[in-house]
Amino acid sequence: MATLDEKLAELNKKYAAALGGRIIELEVFLSAYENTGSYSDLEKLYKSAHAVAGSARTFGLPEVTDRAKELELAARDGAGTEILHKNLSALKKCISS
Repeated sequence: MATLDEKLAELNKKYAAALGGRIIELEVFLSAYENTGSYSDLEKLYKSAHAVAGSARTFGLPEVTDRAKELELAARDGAGTEILHKNLSALKKCISS
């Protein structure tokens, strides 16, 4: 039977592996926002970044939390797409390292 530490380590691995899919989702929302200018697409980007920031905090990933929070706040504040792309790139770089 696995110990608690082993179970937590396995959960952390699964979460880290799933982050790639979350990044793709963020890219899709940002692309949709660029194409449509729709507040609905910007709101999806905001909510998804918020979810990543919260879950990353839960899994003890402070740098991912900070980068996701920056993207979340930029989307919430209606920042331009250049800033949104910059924040998303910083998040992707943080996850890939």
